[in-house]
Amino acid sequence: MRLTRKRLCSFLIALYCLFSLYAAYHVFFGRRRQAPAGSPRGLRKGAAPARERHGREQSTLGSEEWNPWEGDEKNEQQHRFKTSLQILNKSTKGKTDLNVQIWGKAAIGLYLWEHIFEGLLDPNDVTAQWREGKSIVGRTQYSFITGPAVIPGYFSVDVNNLVLILNGREKAKIFYATQWLLYAQNLVQIQKLQHLAVVLLGNEHCNNEWINPFLKRNGGFVELLFITYDSPWINDVDVFQWPLGVATWQPQETNESLKNYQDALLQSDLTLCPVGVNTECYRIYEACSYGSIPVVEDVMTAGSCGNTSVHHSAPLQLLKSMGAPFIFIKNWKELPAVLEKEKTIILQEKIERRKMLLQWYQHFKTELKMKFTNILESSFLMNSKS
Repeated sequence: MRLTRKRLCSFLIALYCLFSLYAAYHVFFGRRRQAPAGSPRGLRKGAAPARERHGREQSTLGSEEWNPWEGDEKNEQQHRFKTSLQILNKSTKGKTDLNVQIWGKAAIGLYLWEHIFEGLLDPNDVTAQWREGKSIVGRTQYSFITGPAVIPGYFSVDVNNLVLILNGREKAKIFYATQWLLYAQNLVQIQKLQHLAVVLLGNEHCNNEWINPFLKRNGGFVELLFITYDSPWINDVDVFQWPLGVATWQPQETNESLKNYQDALLQSDLTLCPVGVNTECYRIYEACSYGSIPVVEDVMTAGSCGNTSVHHSAPLQLLKSMGAPFIFIKNWKELPAVLEKEKTIILQEKIERRKMLLQWYQHFKTELKMKFTNILESSFLMNSKS
């Protein structure tokens, strides 16, 4: 009996050890095999986990700087960004010739950083007082800061080269933008800054004379100006056209109304873009983000816009120069013919057309990123040597 009892105990101990080894194997090796299934790469493009997406929607309410247009691709974008940044850092380590800081003091800065540069911001919380990000393009290392806590004189300036993103659309915004320019001017005078460029959300009538005295060609210190709309100042020497981009969050919007609008763009083969105060509107870029062909009313609006030297290509000179695959009409009486033609296009052709628009839009943003960087490098580096 005693022997049997010993054998039983030995058997139970051996069984317990085998079970422990089996459990340890699954904990340490089974989890490793399963991990990729839950990684961002394994997610369907455009799909974010429901819990994360809900949390993001809650945090975006009340933030006028939040940019919703690529939010559903955040996980995949983060994975893409981290991978490309690792490769880029290896290939450009020690090779950057220019350090540039970008102060995003207008919502258009988020379009530059998140859409054109495909950069990330830390923290992810869009209501944070201070957000920042880094990116390397060409020979230039960029750092981007934005948020309510970015106030003149209340943060350190660690670089010699600056891009200041401002809103000059209306009188109140111009006053605020002028304060930033005066602050930057003081930094230049005390030699804390050496080179300065401005990205300006300009007036819809192209009445931007207030910034003229600050331009270097007029005795000021702003070497380069990137400006929205078809300004007559654009010469591709020191003044360049910049896209309006997508709209940011509006206080009267809700998550439901935003989703309804995005769904409408996603399900529409065409998006009508009538002129407003200016021909260029956010809807053009929002439609491109979802592959819906913009039908653009191609007429000049009242005001001072339209470069007289190349007036034949205005309005929307920038988009046209880069071969935008839009449908341009001069009069809405042309719309019935456009819609009749749509009826003759088979589904596969519409799918291919949507893909082509998305590819063009990605190319458009990439080209702008490289052009922006090349202009800064050519101007800032050349002027530094001289």
